[in-house]
Amino acid sequence: EISSREEQLARLAGDEEFDVLVVGGGATGSGVALDAQMRGLNTALIERADFSSETSSRSTKLIWAGIRYIATATSQLLRFKNLTRPIDAISDFTDEFKMVLGAHKERRILLENNPHLTNWVPIAVPLKEWIQWPPPFGHPLFASVPLVFPAILKFYDSLSGFTCPPSHLMSKSRAKRKFPQLDEDVKYVSVFYEGQHNDARTATCIALTAAEEGATVANHTEMTGVIRENGDKGKAVGIKCRDNLSGKEFEVRAKCIIFCGGPFTDSLRKLEDADAKPAINAAAGTHIVLPGYYSPEGIGLLDINTSDGRFLFFLPWQGFTVVGTTDRKGPAESTPEAPEQEIQWLLHEAEKYLAKDLKVRRSDVLSAWQGYRPLASDPNAPPGTPVSRDHIISTNPDTGITFITGGKWTTYREMAEDVLNKVLPANGLAEKAGPCLTEHRPLRGGVGYTRNVPVQLVQEFGVSEETARHLARTYGMNAFDVCKLTRPTSKKWPRFGSLLIEGFPYLECEVEYACKKEMNCSVADFLTLRTRLAYLNKDAAIEAAPKVADLMAKAMRWSKRERNRQLDHALKALAEFGGPVPLKDSATISAHTIADLHALFETFDANQNGYIEFDEMQIMAAQLGAPFNSEKEARKTWSQMDKNQTGRVKEEEFVEWWYNKEQDVLRKKLSEQLGFSTEKLGKGRGVVFG
Repeated sequence: EISSREEQLARLAGDEEFDVLVVGGGATGSGVALDAQMRGLNTALIERADFSSETSSRSTKLIWAGIRYIATATSQLLRFKNLTRPIDAISDFTDEFKMVLGAHKERRILLENNPHLTNWVPIAVPLKEWIQWPPPFGHPLFASVPLVFPAILKFYDSLSGFTCPPSHLMSKSRAKRKFPQLDEDVKYVSVFYEGQHNDARTATCIALTAAEEGATVANHTEMTGVIRENGDKGKAVGIKCRDNLSGKEFEVRAKCIIFCGGPFTDSLRKLEDADAKPAINAAAGTHIVLPGYYSPEGIGLLDINTSDGRFLFFLPWQGFTVVGTTDRKGPAESTPEAPEQEIQWLLHEAEKYLAKDLKVRRSDVLSAWQGYRPLASDPNAPPGTPVSRDHIISTNPDTGITFITGGKWTTYREMAEDVLNKVLPANGLAEKAGPCLTEHRPLRGGVGYTRNVPVQLVQEFGVSEETARHLARTYGMNAFDVCKLTRPTSKKWPRFGSLLIEGFPYLECEVEYACKKEMNCSVADFLTLRTRLAYLNKDAAIEAAPKVADLMAKAMRWSKRERNRQLDHALKALAEFGGPVPLKDSATISAHTIADLHALFETFDANQNGYIEFDEMQIMAAQLGAPFNSEKEARKTWSQMDKNQTGRVKEEEFVEWWYNKEQDVLRKKLSEQLGFSTEKLGKGRGVVFG
């Protein structure tokens, strides 16, 4: 049983001095709190929003060991420039390889300990050519990857001691049966396995498991300052805090303070030292969610060589399809709002491997979000210290505060163990602390869990099979406690468990359970993190918000005013997610899906004969509000469209013209004039443009 949030706050604000105080309740911070508490240390954890509200909830949902890092490390090792620095090059490669080995170990631990939260997912890699050019990772040697890829995947399996399901080959015919959405133009398909999870739920369970072990844990509690021994000088002995729900301020004392702020670590360090040197560069990644029919049940797809050299995953997740990710450097922001141009890029890349009769439309985007990962350096390291390719642990010599950042979702437990092993001796806690015990500790709901729990829930409580699977995969053994809160449905089947919203397995009683047993505090948190409704379908989350507000008002005994305030806050938070319609009306479409361009091509093809002629281009450009100013201007555009000089432009040539980087007056006018509205296009079939 976990103490209520009010009880947790009372302990935080009391006179107690904690051994370890962790600031930041994502996967890493929660992992540090769990590890420290299990070592016998009196531990506290605070998070300014809800647990996992930032980076830890916005991943690709994979527990992956990092096959890409092996490839990038190898390509870097084989660069000609390394002939002048062979020792450094080998050292860099060795560091990267050790990181991958560590990720393999942690992936195994996480999946073996937590079958209620994790699963293996097969990922297909379609290979269209025997020699790929341009080569993956920009290295000529990798052009021959298709010839040896099965062997590479077997080597990848071996790094985990073959504890994962084995990689295998899939013939073109079998791939077509298994993955009918796949383009037929493939030589063969290689399949390997990675772990998968609901990242926000896993991270929340880490924090709640720390609370189960006795740690003092509070969400929506923010650090506002650092307390030092001698005023503005000396070792840090505590922090100033604010309860972001009530506004109450208090102090927390601790022997050892650890910052786990991910990409927001520098903002914590600024509270410690206003002149602190930056340590974090953030990189944003956008994901989109498409309907489940874009990927067959239980198998994903990986493009190892996108147009800009990144990996692109196309994964089944909770009945939908997640596509991601992009990679854009920039300062970290809390908003999940994803740039429209990145949504369009993902749609365009996703189409490359799909059958030509399966068109991905902008209106198929059910949700879109961005998250930031930290790219860290150690500002307190001596000059000449090599840059770590993994996580960074750094201690401020003036305050004694340590921060840890970087790393991977998969390695959160290893990172927690690493930072505690380094900071406990320096803070006089080594003798009190026992060894790390988290390697064999299942997370919340995992003790006693078996694969038959969903069946038991159906038999004992009369809930539907889909709901039983969802409850088991979310709460583990605690699903039985959730089901005890169900009410009769007045139906023959399911007999119990009223749905929160049709089309999803979430139950109304989950709201009460989350509020009373797991410190859920807001409507927005429930819709985004405690369930993943906003991450799966923005419009469905908006539809469910009033009901969630009513249920929470009853469970939390809110006034009508507080209920309305919570609902308003939730709707504003949901509005930041991407959806079927671009968020900004002014967004120009610099990159379109093939389906969108197909509609535009059909509009230009006035005679419906399968190609555009010069006269048709002129006439339709004028009708669409983008007339040419002169014959010369029209001829210039036509020369760019009609690359083969046949006098006829087929759809493939039209699409190629659209993506051409050369400046073109017609393309510019169409984006500015139309905004690509369906009313002006008219002939586009089933397309919604922003």
